[in-house]
Amino acid sequence: MSAFFTLLSLSLSLSTDAFAASIAVGAKAPRRGIMQALKSGLTFGLAEGLMCLVGFGLGTYFSGIIEAFDHWVALILLSIIGARMIREGLSHDNDEDAAPREHSLLSAILTAIGTSIDAAAVGIALAMAGTSIWVCLLIGATSFIISSFGFLIAPRVGERLGHHTEILGGLVLIAIGISIFYQHTA
Repeated sequence: MSAFFTLLSLSLSLSTDAFAASIAVGAKAPRRGIMQALKSGLTFGLAEGLMCLVGFGLGTYFSGIIEAFDHWVALILLSIIGARMIREGLSHDNDEDAAPREHSLLSAILTAIGTSIDAAAVGIALAMAGTSIWVCLLIGATSFIISSFGFLIAPRVGERLGHHTEILGGLVLIAIGISIFYQHTA
């Protein structure tokens, strides 16, 4: 049960960037229906899942080389990503970079890729922790659901909620990194 909770927390944490970006995209979208929300969610979910899968593949390939210190790699990667998310969540800047003014498929794809780069690093950490590759699917599916929801509620919640979710997500990623480190050194 603890592993499931950890994986669910990880999936939710990784989706906070996409959630915040989808709120910004949804707030500026000319149309905000279910289909637009699902398209936005699919874009973010695919980017998150595929980037995690790429990282997982890299982590699997190099795991034999760095097996002696993989727990350090997981701790450092997750802590850096978590700290970056906390810093972004604490900044009071307008999210102009996270959501281009013009809502198009290309801008949504670029935003999704930008918010999912951290998923590749997490994928590396997951492979080194010996996690199943199916976690990448869980991460992508969670991001799809959370991003679709964010797009739909964008007009009501604005950007303020996005900053709080990034902070929480960052804290959870750091906690997971510490947990992996503890499990491998205990």
